[in-house]
Amino acid sequence: MKQAKTVTSHLQIAEDLITKIRLGEYQANEKIPSEHTLCQKYQVPRHMVRQAIARLTNLGWVTPVQGKGSYIKQKPKPIPYILSAETSYSNNMQEQGIDHTSKLIDWEITNPNQEEKSKLKLGNGEKVYRLEIVRFARKQPMSITTTTLPKVEFPNLEKHFIHFKSLYRIFLDHYQLQPVRSMTKFQAILPLLSDAEMLGIPENIPIIQMESMVNHPNGVPIEYNISRIRGDMHQCVVEF
Repeated sequence: MKQAKTVTSHLQIAEDLITKIRLGEYQANEKIPSEHTLCQKYQVPRHMVRQAIARLTNLGWVTPVQGKGSYIKQKPKPIPYILSAETSYSNNMQEQGIDHTSKLIDWEITNPNQEEKSKLKLGNGEKVYRLEIVRFARKQPMSITTTTLPKVEFPNLEKHFIHFKSLYRIFLDHYQLQPVRSMTKFQAILPLLSDAEMLGIPENIPIIQMESMVNHPNGVPIEYNISRIRGDMHQCVVEF
């Protein structure tokens, strides 16, 4: 029998278990070995094994069941999100045949902050629409986006929020506008507690922040948005 390598932290135990899951030694919906068995296997105290299992739970690899142990979760395949000049979330999902929805959870007409004013090249006194949109894929929350739009470019925009389904569909149907993405910046960050709760993830697991500028076809900036995206559900594909 092959002897287990010596471990000195719960991180090593968690990593070893994740490797075994990835290699298929433990299958989806199968129970991982008990705490007692893992203590013997890795020759460590129980608290270290519990920390390792807690990490697996936070990372979404297992689900603990009271009194029965921890069971391996079926990991969803990441959803490719194709990023191009004319990227649209709805079109992306439709082309892949993925069930999707978007929900406008908050909006306001307000003064822009300095970053929004600079990005959108706004003059003094100009107002903006600021929207909070949650996007779902396969009935799971995938991202939260804060979108800022110059009010002057979208008069009476709020009239179209009653049956909100897609922001870009509103642009096309009511403003005859096909937005053009001009810049996107990516960064891995830790989520705010409110974002973590909305996305259904632990607050200590990194997410992908995607900051984008979108222009009118004539080059005038019309949208500045910041999306916070679940890394376990998202696979960005950049098209050139």
